Amino acid sequence: MKRRFELPSPSFGGSRDTSRISHRRKKSPHFKASRNRLDSQPNFIMATSIAGAPLFSAARARTAVLSPSSTIALSQCRQFSLSAQYSALQKGMPQTLSVKQPSQPSMKSRGQNMSRSELPQDIGLLPGTYIRPLWRDMPSIFQQPRERLHFEWLWVKSWFQNFLGLFVYSKTGGKGLPLRLKERRQIAREFHQRMYSAFADGDATTLRKICCTGLANNLIGRIAARPKGEIVTWSLDKYIRSPSTFFTGIRVVSDRATQIPELADSGVRQVVLRITSRQSTGKAQRQISGDYVPADVKQRDCTEYIVLQKLRWIGEEEGWRVWGHATPTTIDDLSSPLFAQGLTFAERLDAMKETMGAKK
Repeated sequence: MKRRFELPSPSFGGSRDTSRISHRRKKSPHFKASRNRLDSQPNFIMATSIAGAPLFSAARARTAVLSPSSTIALSQCRQFSLSAQYSALQKGMPQTLSVKQPSQPSMKSRGQNMSRSELPQDIGLLPGTYIRPLWRDMPSIFQQPRERLHFEWLWVKSWFQNFLGLFVYSKTGGKGLPLRLKERRQIAREFHQRMYSAFADGDATTLRKICCTGLANNLIGRIAARPKGEIVTWSLDKYIRSPSTFFTGIRVVSDRATQIPELADSGVRQVVLRITSRQSTGKAQRQISGDYVPADVKQRDCTEYIVLQKLRWIGEEEGWRVWGHATPTTIDDLSSPLFAQGLTFAERLDAMKETMGAKK
C-alpha cells in the first residue's frame, strides 16, 4: 500500500485543493530527492535549533565533545553576541566601565611611614584660642558693658575648658603625661632670650632647633636680607613685673591640648604666654678700614604673646618649640562663630567649616 505524503495547505480551500497539491508533489522527481536530503541531515536541523536557543544552552554545549554541528552552533552564537555589541556601538549607546580606584593610605599609616624630620611642625594656632588682652585694652565697663561682660565670661569659660581638656589629654588613655605647669614660664623665659640672641647673631642652627619651621624660615630669611657687614645687637634689660606677674614678668594666658584626628596617640599642646619686658636693640656697620661704627641703641618696652608648642606623634613626645607670636582677642572677634553667643557646638562647627571654605 502506498502512503500519501500531505502538507498542510496555507489556504482554506477544502480537501480538493489538498489532494491536488499532494498529487503534484508525488509525481515530481525533485520532491523525493529533497525529502531524502532532509532525512539524511538531522544534525543540521539540530544545529539550527541550538543557534536559535538561548545563550545558556550554547554555553553548556562547550563542555561536550565538539562535533561539526556544535561548532556551527558556537560560531553562530559568537556572531550573535558580537553583532549585538556592534549594533549598540553604532546606535551610540553609552558604554559604562567600572574602574576600581586604588585605596588611599590612611593618615595613621602615612604618619607611621614618615620620618621624624618630615613630620609637620607648623600646624597653626588652635581654633578658638581666647587670649585675654591687657586691662587698658579691654572695653570700658561703662561705655561697652555688654562687650566687657562677654570678655570676662570668655575668660572664665576658656580657663575651665582648657584645664579640663589638658587634664583629659594628659591623664586619660593610659598616657600618664605630666601637666608641666611649673616649667611653662621657665621654658618661655629661656626660649625668648635664646631666640632673640640667635636672631641678632645670625645663628640659623639655634633658630631651627628651638623654633617651628615657619618661624625659623622667617627669621633666617630676615638674616639673609641684612646688608653686608651689618651687625645687630640685642639685650634684655629687665622684665616689667605687674601684680599678675610679680615674680617672673611672664603670665600664662592660654594652655590648650587636643588630640590629632585619625592619628592614634598623637596630639598637640599650645601655651600662650604674655611677656612684658624692656629691650635694647642696635645696629653697627663695618667700615672699609675694618672698624665698626657704633650704632645708636634704642630701648623700649615690649608686650609680646609668645606661643610655645609641644607635639606628640604616635606615642613619642617632642620637646618645646616656639611657634610664633599671637595677638589678643579683640571686640571684632566676638562676632566670630568661635566666640559668638547663643550658638550650639554643632552650629559653631558648621560656621567654622563655612568660614574656612570661604577663605580657600
